[in-house]
Amino acid sequence: MHMGEISYQKILVPTDGSEYSFKAGIHAVFLAKKTGARVYALNVVEVDMAFRSGIHYGEDVCGLEKAARAATGRIKQLCDQEGVPCEEMIAQGKPADAIVIMADKIGADLIVIGSIGMSAIERVLIGSVSDKVMRHAKCPVLLVREQ
Repeated sequence: MHMGEISYQKILVPTDGSEYSFKAGIHAVFLAKKTGARVYALNVVEVDMAFRSGIHYGEDVCGLEKAARAATGRIKQLCDQEGVPCEEMIAQGKPADAIVIMADKIGADLIVIGSIGMSAIERVLIGSVSDKVMRHAKCPVLLVREQ
């Protein structure tokens, strides 16, 4: 592989609406602006979480999707400010799996991911979403750490 073979045309940014993922979005938009890439802002709605929370299912999924649109909307706004093309996407499922599948589906050249908000205990028990994405993605992954 040499320099000429590397090009970023599609940058996937998974966002859960947290500051970590917004920080990742800032990095993604910076890179997209430099390389002429398009940004894909993805939020994964965990539908099984909706079942577990015990609220009426339909209302809950609607609420989750509203939150999802708000999360991707923040990245889209950032793209618009910088003149970077952006597509907002919402998927359902387990975050790490859905991110890897979506990266494949759109042919992402790069995934820019924050250390998606989890408690230390959760991270120890199930490994973070970003760890799983880094292990399974077929394209390069840029992990933006919390400062």
